[in-house]
Amino acid sequence: MGDVTGQMGDSARRLGAAFLALALLLTALPGTSWTAPIEGNLAAGDYALVQVAHGTASAVAAKATVAGATDVAALNTLDIVTARLSTDALRSLQGDSRVSFIATDAVITASGKRERYEDAKGRPSPGLELVDAHLAWDHATGRGVTVAIMDTGVAEHPDLDGSVIARVDFVDDVATLLDPSGHGTFVAGLIAAHGRTFKGVAPDAKLVSLRVLDQNGNGTMHSVLAAFDWLLKNRTPMHIKVLNLSFGAPQRSSYHRELLAGVVESAWFAGITVVAAAGNDGPKAGTVAMPGADPFVITVGSFADQGTLALNDDRESPFSSRGPSRDGFAKPDVLAPGEHIVSLRVPGTALDRDAAGGKGDSDNADVPAAGPYAKLTGTSASTAIAAGAAALVLEEHLTYSATQVKGALVASGRHVVGTKTPGLDVDDALTVRPARVNAGLLPSRVLLRVLAASGNVFGPGITWDGISWEGISWEAVSWEGVAWEAVSWEGVTWDGVTWDSVTWELR
Repeated sequence: MGDVTGQMGDSARRLGAAFLALALLLTALPGTSWTAPIEGNLAAGDYALVQVAHGTASAVAAKATVAGATDVAALNTLDIVTARLSTDALRSLQGDSRVSFIATDAVITASGKRERYEDAKGRPSPGLELVDAHLAWDHATGRGVTVAIMDTGVAEHPDLDGSVIARVDFVDDVATLLDPSGHGTFVAGLIAAHGRTFKGVAPDAKLVSLRVLDQNGNGTMHSVLAAFDWLLKNRTPMHIKVLNLSFGAPQRSSYHRELLAGVVESAWFAGITVVAAAGNDGPKAGTVAMPGADPFVITVGSFADQGTLALNDDRESPFSSRGPSRDGFAKPDVLAPGEHIVSLRVPGTALDRDAAGGKGDSDNADVPAAGPYAKLTGTSASTAIAAGAAALVLEEHLTYSATQVKGALVASGRHVVGTKTPGLDVDDALTVRPARVNAGLLPSRVLLRVLAASGNVFGPGITWDGISWEGISWEAVSWEGVAWEAVSWEGVTWDGVTWDSVTWELR
């Protein structure tokens, strides 16, 4: 593991200096009053994300509750408290020196283009056959790999019998169905279905359902953060190696200031291959969604296959979001089929009821989906196909890091007319030499802020080259008080950092 490469040099020194200055600004000095900054248009009654000092989440959550906040949760792994703040609670937390900042919650949405299953008529995409998934099954089927799916939930379905090993609900909307939308089950089918007539890319992979979206495919950041909190704690016993994120939120600023970027990078460096949707706001440039806009993760866009196995008629889907990201990174990293994709149908869910009720486009209203399968369009489907491919690569190459998996998917990709982004080729990804990706990237400053509160391993004059990272527990790491001028940043590389030995359960 630990294939994040590249020299940090002067850039890292400047980042370190900037980070230290930020830490000083966010630390209340003895004898002075402290007012935590508020980001966004937070108002009383809104959900808030409260960043707190390491190890204080439970105490701050208790204080918020006493002050009148509701729906309070302490995310100890991330040092964040989520709550619906009353006026008194907001005032109380603003004056608490343990609170670094208070941000408004963000709305995330599923990356499916339609709000219901498509017309049962019409030509479906050849999907998995087009990306040579069936050829890859001679070598790997996903056995021994667990894929976590943050979505609307995963319902019971005959083609998923025995696949789902855990279900956790973070929405708390009193839903009576495991997947009231149908979207998450559709995604799950593309990854790990193993029916007699329909299979996902990795039919022997196991699944963990982390429900963060409601029946309409909408969710909030606090639900996502709670899910990541659970994921980081349970990834090892559950053998979770891949995370599918078929949702997105607009990128509002640099990934260095996006909370969602810092959170997905924590999973990435913890050894989980994160596969995220590009979004459905194309074809305009600069429309790729977060967390797909994070430079580290595998970002997946859609291509149209015209319902044929021919390769020369494939084109990047007009709706598929394009880069560059706000930081100038080319995105998406790979394209996969995303139009008129067939997967699992859940009768009686929001996607199914809308079709049967005749809502939406009139050309589809009279022919609702039927039977155990249905069609959908969007980068949600593309992402799930790529997540299944990642699971196959990890079965075939047990020691691959997330970065090597990304390199394999990129290097094996085939040409798609009209774009530089490669089209997914699952079979070739198992044997190709991974491309050199993610070289020279700096981790999100949001992530660095989380790490900064967790213990000091540096001494005067120590360079990162000389530190043995194996066996370090990150819950004991703190960068607070580091004399940056005494730390040599020259020649620092991330090649030797063994991220799979790092413990991310920060408490």
